[in-house]
Amino acid sequence: MNFQSAAALAPAPVFGESNTRAYEVKGFVGRDLARKVEPREVRDVVAAGAHPFKIVSFYTANNEYAEHAARLRATLDQFGLDYVLHPIDATARWEHVCAYKAEFILAQWEASDHPIVWIDADATVEALPELFSALAADVALHKWTWNHAEHDRGWEFCSGTLYFGKTELARDLLKQWVLRCKADPLTWDQVHLSSAWCDVSSVKPLKTSWLPRSYLHIDGAPGAEPAVIRHWQASRAARATGAKVEHESARITEQGARDRRDNRLWRTPEEAFWIQEGVDHIIPGKGYEFPEGFDVGAALGRALGGTFPVLEIGCGIGRIASLFTPEGYTGVDVNPNSLRQAREYLPGHSFRIHDHGYQYPEAPALLFYTVLLHVADEAILPLLVEAVKGRQRVVIAELMDQRWRRDGNPPVFNRDPELYIYLMNELGFRLADYAKHEYSHYNRAPWNVGKDSRITFLAFDRK
Repeated sequence: MNFQSAAALAPAPVFGESNTRAYEVKGFVGRDLARKVEPREVRDVVAAGAHPFKIVSFYTANNEYAEHAARLRATLDQFGLDYVLHPIDATARWEHVCAYKAEFILAQWEASDHPIVWIDADATVEALPELFSALAADVALHKWTWNHAEHDRGWEFCSGTLYFGKTELARDLLKQWVLRCKADPLTWDQVHLSSAWCDVSSVKPLKTSWLPRSYLHIDGAPGAEPAVIRHWQASRAARATGAKVEHESARITEQGARDRRDNRLWRTPEEAFWIQEGVDHIIPGKGYEFPEGFDVGAALGRALGGTFPVLEIGCGIGRIASLFTPEGYTGVDVNPNSLRQAREYLPGHSFRIHDHGYQYPEAPALLFYTVLLHVADEAILPLLVEAVKGRQRVVIAELMDQRWRRDGNPPVFNRDPELYIYLMNELGFRLADYAKHEYSHYNRAPWNVGKDSRITFLAFDRK
């Protein structure tokens, strides 16, 4: 889904000159499914006003962030701004503290009658942030664009300064952000924010305003505009001394960078369905039983041929993960609801949320178990191209008979095994093992009439 770049619609906005002027801003309105309106970039005029807002932040009280918070408090007092600056305990892992940001902002948003502005505790307010009193958006944030070829990530959201209006769509965004952070607390909160923003914007008319660089001025970074909010990035000093545990950096693929550079929403209808539907359509719906009627663990053991650890794409609620040791397994899924449930069920296992445009975790073995039948035909090859990179063995297991195909909610795209063998051969893999096992759950009328009700296991080795 393409839409025109904001740079083609308006010159760079100017902010902060007076309380009486109008502001030319660049923004975005998401897709309105109910009215069949596509997403679009907009140029808007924000009338200067005096709408109240509250600044919120938290800081870890027993380390260097307490000093940074004291500086922030002094600048907030200097400009007479309404704020909540809350101390928290720093005994938790640093990544979990960062993941708590979304939950904290949502709680402050719920408790406030006014829009909420988040500012990182290691920032200072350098000028009156009058833009916040004039915004009429659901959310406002800075979209950082990477211009260097060696760091071509398209664009990414920065979560150091954030505005959330008092609207239902702002609430939807905050709740989705919280869900993603809880599903995978080891991924950067700003990565989760961009994914949550896409979750909501791909189906609802979420109105977004892009904050200028002056509202997220990184100390030491080039920028012509005078800083309104300066971020000192205390985490850089912590990294230099080795005092802080790192998040795993989310690595963007070449296609992912192009999608962001071209302002393309990266949600297929199938992805949007699973992200929104929670766990209602996962079979089995409750518990972690195996209705297949055969020894799934033994079948997977044969197919994997001793190649470990394994990455399972489409791990769902962790049913198949329960057959593996934590050391030999990583599971990823696009559905944050199912991942949160998997993490609660198997706290020792590694579960990571995945979004289009990011690289998959490394592992020599790759497993798709009854997953690719939910991937549309036009998306199957791009998925395989990215997923098989660096793998030595790939296992695809599902009902392989195109006569199972159907429309519906969700649709299914069953394929014959010959198609997977052909695609994997084109990607540099040869068929190494082949087996079929009767799936007793589906081996009954009317489902199995004229269809192959066996799960086919295809194992491929790199040539």
